[in-house]
Amino acid sequence: MFTAGCYGQASLDLQGGPPDDGNPDPPPIQQDGSLRCDLGSVPADITLQTVAADFARVVHPAMVRESSGCISCHGTTQGRLFTVSSNGLESFYALRAAGFLTPESGSLLSRLVTTDESARMPRGAAPWSEREIANVASLTCQLAAVEARQPLSRPDEEFPQALLEPYGGPAIATYDNPFLGYLQLKGKVKAVFNDDWVRGGVDRFSQSVGLFGGVDYQNHFVEARVATADFFLGLDDLSRDVCLTAATARTGPFAGLDLAQPMVDVPAPVTVQYEMEQAALSSGTVPPGTPILASTGGRTSTGWNLWTNGTLTTANPYTFPASSTFRFTVKARGDLCGPALPNMQLRVDGVMVREWGVSNGTAYADFTHTQALTEGDHIISVAFTNDYNESGVCDRNLHVDALVVHGPTEAATGTQRADAAKAKVDSLYRRMLYRPATETERANGYALVKDLHGIEADLPKAWSGLCEGLMRSPDFLFTLPPSYEAHSGTERERLLLVKLAQDLLGRPPSAEDFTALERGQKSWEDMVDGYLASQDFHTYYFERMRVRTESEGTADTDEPARLWTHLMREGKPLSELLTAEYAVDAAFQAVPRATEHGKTGVLTMKGFIKNKPGLPHYNYAARVMTDFMGTLYEIPSEVFDMRGAATAASTVDPTSLCFSCHQTLTPLAHQRLRWDDEGNYRTENVEGQPMDDSDRGLVATYAFKGQGMEAFATQAVKKEMFVRRTLNAQFALLFGREMRHALDERGVYKRLWDVSEESNGNLKAVLKAVATSPEYLRR
Repeated sequence: MFTAGCYGQASLDLQGGPPDDGNPDPPPIQQDGSLRCDLGSVPADITLQTVAADFARVVHPAMVRESSGCISCHGTTQGRLFTVSSNGLESFYALRAAGFLTPESGSLLSRLVTTDESARMPRGAAPWSEREIANVASLTCQLAAVEARQPLSRPDEEFPQALLEPYGGPAIATYDNPFLGYLQLKGKVKAVFNDDWVRGGVDRFSQSVGLFGGVDYQNHFVEARVATADFFLGLDDLSRDVCLTAATARTGPFAGLDLAQPMVDVPAPVTVQYEMEQAALSSGTVPPGTPILASTGGRTSTGWNLWTNGTLTTANPYTFPASSTFRFTVKARGDLCGPALPNMQLRVDGVMVREWGVSNGTAYADFTHTQALTEGDHIISVAFTNDYNESGVCDRNLHVDALVVHGPTEAATGTQRADAAKAKVDSLYRRMLYRPATETERANGYALVKDLHGIEADLPKAWSGLCEGLMRSPDFLFTLPPSYEAHSGTERERLLLVKLAQDLLGRPPSAEDFTALERGQKSWEDMVDGYLASQDFHTYYFERMRVRTESEGTADTDEPARLWTHLMREGKPLSELLTAEYAVDAAFQAVPRATEHGKTGVLTMKGFIKNKPGLPHYNYAARVMTDFMGTLYEIPSEVFDMRGAATAASTVDPTSLCFSCHQTLTPLAHQRLRWDDEGNYRTENVEGQPMDDSDRGLVATYAFKGQGMEAFATQAVKKEMFVRRTLNAQFALLFGREMRHALDERGVYKRLWDVSEESNGNLKAVLKAVATSPEYLRR
C-alpha cells in the first residue's frame, strides 16, 4: 500500500495523516530521485488542507529541530533561496510553490534519500529515520493525487498560500529611510541652489560621480548601495562651493536676505569702576577677589602710586557685551619732575590705545578715551612708562585713583539684530530642509554664524558656514527628512511630499506643489497622479531602469530600460517586459521588430544579451533567472574549482555537479541558442547544422518547456516569482529596498498583487498603490 502512495491507509487518523508505523518499508524511490505513486489509490477525502495540516504536524517538527533538521542551513538568517519558517503550514505551502513536494527528481524527498553527499540533506548531519522519510513520501504522493484530481492553478503561478498565513516572527525595527542617491542629490542641489555645479565649463558632479556612488556609464556602472565615507568627501567640496557661491551672490536659499546686517545687538550701557586702592601687588599674596593687580608701587589713601615704571591691570578679563564703542576714564595725577610730564598709557590686551602727559600735580583729573572693541573678554591696564628722579630734588610718579569703563556708547538695540539673524536662520531651514527651525535650532544657528564671524570678519562666509552645516543634516541627506517624526498635520504632510517628489522625480517638490497640498487644492492622490503623469517622472524612471538593467549607456543597452519606461508610460501589462513583440525607440514609442524575436521582450534585445555569454558558464540564463525571476545562486567552492576547465558538454551532462544544481539554467541556455553572444539571430550552429533551441526534455520538472525563448517568456510571466520581482522593482523605487514579502510585509505584497491583477499588470497603478499605502505614509 505504501508503494501505491497511500501507505497506512487503514490506520489513517481523522485528519487523514501519514503512517504511524515505526518500521515502514523503504519508499519506492527511483535512481533519478523520482517517486512512484499510485494516485488512484489515495482516499477521496484527502484534500490540500489535510495534507498541509499533516505536514505541519508530522514533517515540520523534524525540519525545525536543532539536530539533523533543515533550519540550521535554511533559517531566515542564513541567506538561502529557500527558508524554513517556524510555521508548519507556511513551510508546507512554500515547499509546494517551490516545487519541492513533487514525486520528481530534485524534490525534498530525493534530497533526503540520495547517496550523493554534495546533494544530500541535511548536509553534513545524520540522515532522517526511515519513518520520517516515509512520512515525506506518503504526503508527497497524497499531494500529487490531490493536484491530479482537482486541477488548481499551478502553485508557482498563484499568490503563495504560505504568505496568507499571518506573520508570527519577531518585530522588525530597522531604520527604514533611504539615503539620497546621486541623481537625487543633483536634483536637490538644483532645486535649492539653482546651481548645476558647473564651474569653468567643468561639470563637478560628473567629476565626483564615484564619490557620490552614482553611475556615469563610462567608468561607473553600478550604484553604491549605501552612503560611504567617499560620499562625505564629495559633500565637503560640494557644500563649500555651492553655499559660498550662493551666499556671496545672495541666490538660492539666500535670495532676498541681507547678509551684511550686523548680527549682535547693542545692549544698554553699563558703567564699571575699578578703585585702585583695592589693588594688590602681583608679586605678593593676592587676596581673593582683588580686582586690580599692580606690577610696582604701593597703595595710598586715595588710590595707587606707581613710583616706578609699571602697570595696573584688571585681574580678570572685562567682558564686553557687544562689538561696539566704549568709553574709558582714568582718574590720575602726577608728581612732576624733570623736563617731561609723567606719561600714562591706556592699554587693551597689552596694546596701547591712548597715552597722555599728566600735568596736574595736586588734584586728580579725568583722562577719557573712546575705543571700538569686539565682543568678548579683554584685559585693560593703565601704565606708567617714564619714571624719573633727581636725587634730593624731585621724583616723577603717577598716581591713579580709578579706572571707569562705560558702554556701549551707541544707542541700545534690544534684540532686534539677533531676532533678524534668527529669522534668517529659520529661512534657511525652510528653504533647505523644508521645515521651520525649532527655537533651539534658531539659537544654535545664530550662535554658529556669530562665532564664525568672530573667527573671520566676513558675514557672507559665516552664513555660508551655516549652509554647509545644513547640507550635512539628516533632513537634507535622507529622502524622508527624519524630523517628520516630530511633526504632525500640515508640516508632516509637507515632509512626506519631499520624499514623494524625490522618490518619483529625483528632486524636491516645487513651491507650487507645497501650496497646492497645503491649501487643499490637491489631495495626496492628486499629487501622486500628477507626478506619475509628469515628464520629470518619466525621465527619472528611465534613469532608474537604466541602473536596474545595468545599461552601459549605449542605444542598444538602453533599450531594456526604454521598454520598462514605455510600459509605465502607456499603462501596458508588466508581462510585456518579457513578451513584447515590439522594440522601443529613443522616443519611447513601440516600433516593429523582426519576426524571429516573437514574444520575447527584453530577452532577445541586443542590449540585454550582450556581455552575457551562453554555455558553458550560464551567464545569460543565470541573469535572466536572477533579474526577472528572483532566483539567487549559491556557488560552492568545488564549482569554482571546476569552472575554468568546464566545457559545454560537461556543464549539461545530467551526471555533472552543474546540472544537479542548475536544472533550470541548462534548458534555458538551450532555448537561447538561436541568439549569439552579441544578440544576433542565427538558424545554424558553427557546423552548419540546424539549431535545436528546445529545452530538449532534459529536466522533467522544467517549468518553461518548449521551443525557443518565446516558450520560456510566455510561461515565465505567469509565475509568481516574475510578478513579485517586477512588483519589487516598483516598490524599491519608493522604499529603496525590496519588500519583506515573506516576513512582516506579506500584507503589502498581497495588496500589490491584487492591484496588479485588477489593473492587468499596470505598473503605474502599482506605483500609485505603493505611494498611497499606509506603510509609505507612515500611518
